[in-house]
Amino acid sequence: MDILERISQVRREDYEFTGNVEEAVFIFKGVLGESLVKQANFAGDAVKVLAAFTEKPVQSNYYEVFELEKMSNLIPRLAVKTAILCVPHKEAAYTAEQLMKCGISRILNWSGEYLTTNTKTAILNEEPPCVKNKNI
Repeated sequence: MDILERISQVRREDYEFTGNVEEAVFIFKGVLGESLVKQANFAGDAVKVLAAFTEKPVQSNYYEVFELEKMSNLIPRLAVKTAILCVPHKEAAYTAEQLMKCGISRILNWSGEYLTTNTKTAILNEEPPCVKNKNI
């Protein structure tokens, strides 16, 4: 089973994942992404997030967060092939294109924009996970 399908299935069925873990990067902008990066294991057990990238500094106790400008340098050095995309829908296509230029070949798209590609990049368009709010 493809890793993107496996990630989706793990969250959909809400069972404990016991297979191989996929390394990924998390690209985000906005409140949803910022809330997710502040949660441990937000992507589920099938994914190990190696780094996160955003436009402004964000503190996270769980992930190292870098500026978007460092993406083109760091992603190839991390040798990661999977990205989780959580940006505003108007920026999704452009950001996905930039990720492909960095060597990303699998994108889990949480932008709300349905993305397609003519390249060999696999894209899974999916709703993001729920944000756990401890104040509710």
